[in-house]
Amino acid sequence: MDLKNKKVLIFQQRGWAITIGHFLAKKLQAEGCKLAAVTLKKSTHNFVLNQKEVEYKYILSIDDITNNPDDFLSRDISLEEICDDLGIDTIWPLINSNRQLVRSYREKYYYGYGQNVPDEHIVKYFKALCIQLKVIFDNFRPDLVIVAGFIFEGHAILSLFAQKYNIPIIGATDSKIKNYYIFCNDFDCTKGRFFKRVDELNNRIKTSDNIIMAREYIKKFREEFIQPQRLLELREQENNKSLLLKIKSELSPFKQILSWYLKGKPKYYRVNYLSNIGSLTDTRTPRIIFRDYIMQKKFRRAANKFNYYDFNKINKYVYFPLQFQPEGTIDATAPFFCNQIETARQVAMSLPGDYTLVVKDHPAMFGLRSPSYLKKLYKTPNVKLIDYRISNEEVLKKADLIISPNSTSIAEAAFLRKPAIQLGNLGTTLKLPNVFCHTDMTTLSKKIKEVLRVELMTEEYERRLGNYVAAVYDVGFDFDYKKLWDGREKNSINIFLDIYFKEFKSLYEDKLYNPNL
Repeated sequence: MDLKNKKVLIFQQRGWAITIGHFLAKKLQAEGCKLAAVTLKKSTHNFVLNQKEVEYKYILSIDDITNNPDDFLSRDISLEEICDDLGIDTIWPLINSNRQLVRSYREKYYYGYGQNVPDEHIVKYFKALCIQLKVIFDNFRPDLVIVAGFIFEGHAILSLFAQKYNIPIIGATDSKIKNYYIFCNDFDCTKGRFFKRVDELNNRIKTSDNIIMAREYIKKFREEFIQPQRLLELREQENNKSLLLKIKSELSPFKQILSWYLKGKPKYYRVNYLSNIGSLTDTRTPRIIFRDYIMQKKFRRAANKFNYYDFNKINKYVYFPLQFQPEGTIDATAPFFCNQIETARQVAMSLPGDYTLVVKDHPAMFGLRSPSYLKKLYKTPNVKLIDYRISNEEVLKKADLIISPNSTSIAEAAFLRKPAIQLGNLGTTLKLPNVFCHTDMTTLSKKIKEVLRVELMTEEYERRLGNYVAAVYDVGFDFDYKKLWDGREKNSINIFLDIYFKEFKSLYEDKLYNPNL
């Protein structure tokens, strides 16, 4: 594969840019590519600007636009014009995924639900970002766009521009098969080699050499209930923390506060602080650090002592697993269902006959969800909030149906032959044979009845479930992407770069890449 003179636009975001993106840019440049970058986080932008190993033709800072959008509004433009340009009807579902703008960290832990800046600032920001990205697409004319993943509106805009210009965009995402990731070619993760492969297998156009291994995975899951890696790591961190580490963790906030007053504002704060946005998780003042310390303890204590509904007393139920939030999986790909309390209320209202709605919090939200949030759910009619410590396996096995915007529980349900109604747009789970997409809450009751009657104990169901897993094995990659992203697996960077370049080659072979653009 000859990459010489190909133009590549990379979204160099936060820590990913340092642990993966920079090395990817170096290798692309060594292959003869010309590069441009969009950066997220000011310290990352400074790194990209000051490093000497990669030459970028364009470098655009999203943080600079966020802080001073007027400086980037090179012309007057209407939102209608922007929507027409991007091929969308409205900008607001996209904006919903930008936690800096639509949620306030300085006002409340863990993020308040009130917007952080007024609508006028949001509109200016969106206009400026679209104008500047269009400048790059018009002048640089990339042949390929690379993002870490598809989790917020900047990625969505790049995806929409790439679609308009018929340019491939790739980002990695969780496949829902443990330790495996796949590459997607659009914001909602509905396009790419994986999706093409599933369709080929389902339609019997092709066969997979990995179907036996896929069936073994399904069998193992049903015997052992394979836990998500993220959950296992959370439990390991909590259970294996030594007394010394616990003491250090307790003292850390006070050490940060003391250092602030003795040495002045730390460098990370001075570099990354956005005056129009205020305190974020990256730029906490001593007051916010102390607040977070106190509130997390309060929230954890409240979660552990909360008077949850007795799970053993529940008979017929539909399961609604709460998702981690703010998070792209729900805020970006299910924007109309991101108010989980309201969504749960509407689902509970739609349940037929003797069914009740069982709701369980996400284990990673322990210490982040306020007692008032839990109380609102608990006091919602026909909702039974159960203890977050009850295993997902136990809840899923007794459930008759799962309803969720998007979640790993939908995939887990597939292996247990449990039907699921997905409210959001995430394309990976929509390829599972147990999933039925439904977005109209006014007709949800009818859809629930219909899905509850579906028979999943069939050979065809097993064939399609096996095809999903086999397709992941066929075109996905077995790699701890999260650890490399977090900087915990630095020695494996070259292995991962080879995975990326294999994907680039596949874009050519599958004719998804047009070198004549």
